Amino acid sequence: MPKPSSKKKLKSVHIRGIAAAAGITRGPAYLLERTHVPLPRYWISNKELNTEIARFKAALEKTREEFVKIIDRLCKYEGNAQIHILDSYKMILQDEMLVEKALNSIRTERINAEWALQKTLDGFKQVFTQVGAEYFRERQSDLDYIGDRILKNLTGRSEDPLQNVPPHSIIVAHDLSPADTAQLSKFRVGGFVTEMGGKTSHTAIVARAMQIPAVVACRNITGRVTTGDTIMVDGAQGLAIVNPTAAEVKKYDLAKRHDLNLERRLLKEIHLPTETQDGFRIHLVANMELTQEIDSIKAHGAEGIGLYRTEFLFLNRPTPPSEEEHFESYQKVLKSIYPHYATIRTLDLGGDKLPAQHRFEKEVNPALGLRAIRYSLKEPEVFKTQIKALLRASVHGKLKIMFPMISSLWEVLQAKQILNEVKRELDREGTEYDPHVKVGVMIEIPSAAMIADDLAKEVDFFSIGTNDLIQYTLAIDRANENVAYLYRPLHPAVLRMIKQVVEAAQQERIDVSVCGEMAGEPIFIMILLGLGLTELSMNAVSIPRVKRIIRAVRFKDARSLLERTLELKNEAEIENFVKRETRRLIPPESLEMSGF
Repeated sequence: MPKPSSKKKLKSVHIRGIAAAAGITRGPAYLLERTHVPLPRYWISNKELNTEIARFKAALEKTREEFVKIIDRLCKYEGNAQIHILDSYKMILQDEMLVEKALNSIRTERINAEWALQKTLDGFKQVFTQVGAEYFRERQSDLDYIGDRILKNLTGRSEDPLQNVPPHSIIVAHDLSPADTAQLSKFRVGGFVTEMGGKTSHTAIVARAMQIPAVVACRNITGRVTTGDTIMVDGAQGLAIVNPTAAEVKKYDLAKRHDLNLERRLLKEIHLPTETQDGFRIHLVANMELTQEIDSIKAHGAEGIGLYRTEFLFLNRPTPPSEEEHFESYQKVLKSIYPHYATIRTLDLGGDKLPAQHRFEKEVNPALGLRAIRYSLKEPEVFKTQIKALLRASVHGKLKIMFPMISSLWEVLQAKQILNEVKRELDREGTEYDPHVKVGVMIEIPSAAMIADDLAKEVDFFSIGTNDLIQYTLAIDRANENVAYLYRPLHPAVLRMIKQVVEAAQQERIDVSVCGEMAGEPIFIMILLGLGLTELSMNAVSIPRVKRIIRAVRFKDARSLLERTLELKNEAEIENFVKRETRRLIPPESLEMSGF
């Protein structure tokens, strides 16, 4: 266990990273130093072969049992269902590609289990490195964690790295596994800062789902922090302050109290209808990635789920989820959110999110490659499995099925054909499902926006994915710091495109919503309201703030603001105009409570 430093405290040091999970917290640092597991390498004789194989299988089983115990403890402590990411770890331990390859090395090369395991894991990680995408680079840390667990059980050195962490500490580590992160609440950890990780890492996803303030990708922070140092974590801004000054402590404590006070006041209003001063009604629903977010979604007043990203059922595992795994997840979501709708998006795999069991060639531009509905139509059996589970689950609540990244009418017709094939299969089996389940598409490509009038005749609803629609319309990668300044949601082309989609939906009298980041940002609410959108889908914690804005304004003022905005030609001019008019139209107290 690291010993607290007795050195004189250094002056305040600010270390920037990536915002992983919002929240402000402060506490003593605990430097998590993982002990290196020595890797014994030796040859085995023929008579030792069966013993070595048995030893390897026993270590796999013990590791699986450890994951089961972690999940059981979490369920009791958090009152939540099992975390899917940890379940996927258990499945990896039973996967033939991992197990059989390692066993084959033991048998054919006559090497010990530790050596065989390491060779197998290195092979997997080499594939991830060749793929080159950020998502798979981050998956290497997951494999490191699983391999480390197995090696510790093989060598008899198994231990819980968090068992000595004092309550309310701020963990500082090179990296944290999702399994470790999922236990932080159990150990009453205040937050964490790591050198590795990104927005899409499973560690960040779990931190957000469990509302643990976190900053990742803080370069060399383990070399700049000693156990016992005070650390301030601002998870929203991606900032860690080591040994903050008294003035900084006061500033952030005031900010935290202010944020908590505003949140308490906003949460008292979640039961109120989301309705403008002149009676225009709008529904606020939530985006969701993990089923563990349902409690938070309901607590923040969501009137349903506008986007459930199902690709997280597929990732970090060597084989696709079974029909039953799909069904259990969807059934739980539908039952939990009833009597509201849950809009479940079919798998948006591809690009930088390819499951491990598929071996596609590396794409020069994955954002424009084989992904989403294109992937589903190319892999119809995987698609049919998901559709069948969705339809089976539809009798347990109110379901909307949504197809992502539509670029043509042909894709919609093909997807609907597969949907109807699965319905006929269920009819033959005598399996019950909702025959009137609503089917919609995401509008996130300019081509789809331009033919929205044709698409609207074939579906029950549109969901405008503004993140990708803006990116594809303006031809910029918003993750690229060199062109990020060009990512302008209020660009005239973007506004005209959204307006065209809304009008096409209204013409055919189908529902239309926005499920991108625009929906949860206060500056854009008056514009979206003026467009006549009746549903906005966002991160659950944004719902009370957006509700406060909508209840404080008049729909006719939003319409007027939109009309004047559409007359402007320059995005910078539009942004300044919208900010100024929004501040004028929204009462000061509502502006403050919304965080505008």
